[in-house]
Amino acid sequence: MHSKSLFLIPLLAASVLLAAGNDPLAAALKSKSGKQRGTTTITSDRLEFDYKEYIALFEGHVKIVDPQFTMTADKMLIFFENTNSVTRVDAVGHVNMTSEDRKATCGKAVYTRANGAIVLTQDPVVSKGQNVLRGQKITVWVGDNRVDVEGGVQLQGTPEKK
Repeated sequence: MHSKSLFLIPLLAASVLLAAGNDPLAAALKSKSGKQRGTTTITSDRLEFDYKEYIALFEGHVKIVDPQFTMTADKMLIFFENTNSVTRVDAVGHVNMTSEDRKATCGKAVYTRANGAIVLTQDPVVSKGQNVLRGQKITVWVGDNRVDVEGGVQLQGTPEKK
């Protein structure tokens, strides 16, 4: 089983695209033709933006629909620099991410641009088809093809047919 096929590396990173017009991650998410791969839409019950702290808070039934993935959470915070570059994305409460046959669930997911890490905590479960990975903390490094699982690690897998 290949870790890159099991994990949802692009999911939170793609949510960074939302306000990152000049962000290097946005460029990485473009198609080979150089065009954006589609529209990303966020819906929620409430949006609050703090212009002093550069934080956008989406609350209540937060849903991101992107051509590459769908993500839901109770709350999502997007942290910006004063240049509008995204520095961190926090999804909190009943976090669900899906992309094709891949799925991740947890209580909290945090993407940090500085180190390129997505940290899943609060009962994280990542699956692809019949393969399921659990632990207390699952860290995925975006673009580095590296995963670290801590505490109570459980991997249930079925070999893929070639």
